[in-house]
Amino acid sequence: RTMPLDGAALGRPLGEEVLTVHTALCRREAPLFQRAARTGEPLTVACTQEQRLFTELAEQTEGAPSLDERPIHFVNLRETGGWSRDAAQAMPKMAALLAAARLPEPDPVPTVTFKSAGRLLVIGPLERAEALAARLDDVLSVTLFATGGAGRQDHRYPVLAGELQRVNGWLGAFEVQWRENNPIALDLCTRCNACVAACPEGAIGLDYQIDLAACRSHRDCVRVCEAPGAIDFQRDPVAHDERFDLVLDLRPQPAFTQHALPQGYFHLPPQAGVEAQFDAVLKLRELVGEFEKPRFFQYRQKLCAHGRNEKVGCNACVEVCSASAISSQVERQQIHVNPNLCVGCGACTTVCPTGALGYAYPGADYTGRKLRTLLNTY
Repeated sequence: RTMPLDGAALGRPLGEEVLTVHTALCRREAPLFQRAARTGEPLTVACTQEQRLFTELAEQTEGAPSLDERPIHFVNLRETGGWSRDAAQAMPKMAALLAAARLPEPDPVPTVTFKSAGRLLVIGPLERAEALAARLDDVLSVTLFATGGAGRQDHRYPVLAGELQRVNGWLGAFEVQWRENNPIALDLCTRCNACVAACPEGAIGLDYQIDLAACRSHRDCVRVCEAPGAIDFQRDPVAHDERFDLVLDLRPQPAFTQHALPQGYFHLPPQAGVEAQFDAVLKLRELVGEFEKPRFFQYRQKLCAHGRNEKVGCNACVEVCSASAISSQVERQQIHVNPNLCVGCGACTTVCPTGALGYAYPGADYTGRKLRTLLNTY
């Protein structure tokens, strides 16, 4: 069912006589949007689903001001205005949402910067990792971390393998630690399968890793691999530590346990559908360059009740943070909020008993102005 819009009922609370209702503004009525974009007047679009398309259309419209000079405000009426069965009673709420969307942006606050050169690590079975890497390698510099499976014979990407020990960080600053403890070096291996056929114990799988518990030291595999020299049982286990800008994790369980995953990290378990894979690929392709987000929080250490004399008093914010952005520094009588991980959900501010943690963005003035606008229009 659709929700019919009443242009007159929506316009009156906004000081307009009648609002023109469009049904195909992003398609056949797009010239009307472009005409409005050229005026330079404040512009609000009541659709977030096609936000990207409207933004691109405005950027391509000759004579329209840049989005830095005149940003476009978007509001989602379809999802937040009400149910279609309540259409007759939904107009006041919709008008209030439109009025709030027309408010100026919150005052600027300090920002957090992310820099990504497009170095992507794909973790997972080689077949699937290579298939997804092929959709990204024209934009990103791809490295694979193999967790099994047989890969392509040609070496299109660097391949790492071993015992993955740690993945942490955020967009532009992921730190990956692993221990290379297998005799076969995947970057030298030609995937000819000669070692798989030669091993009398069947200790070598199609992931080209050797089950050392099953190996009986016949070394037939070393002899058939003499030319490439990919197998060396004398190679000592080596600990590796490398940095990447982006991580695509194809394993069943993600590397991070918190609810809000770090920006730049994407988890696509084996059961992920085509739509989820397509969405992840699109987002990854756009994450090259320099990005900013607001520093959402403000922290006043003198009010914090987290610790005194190296004893933990209050731990509420540490426990509630869904992004694992807050950690204890009880030896310094304070907590630490990582601005790169903070997603601005505000849960910490609701549980802080002393007001030591508060919102920096949006500020109290803006929040109050928005509430007044909603209430007065509704």
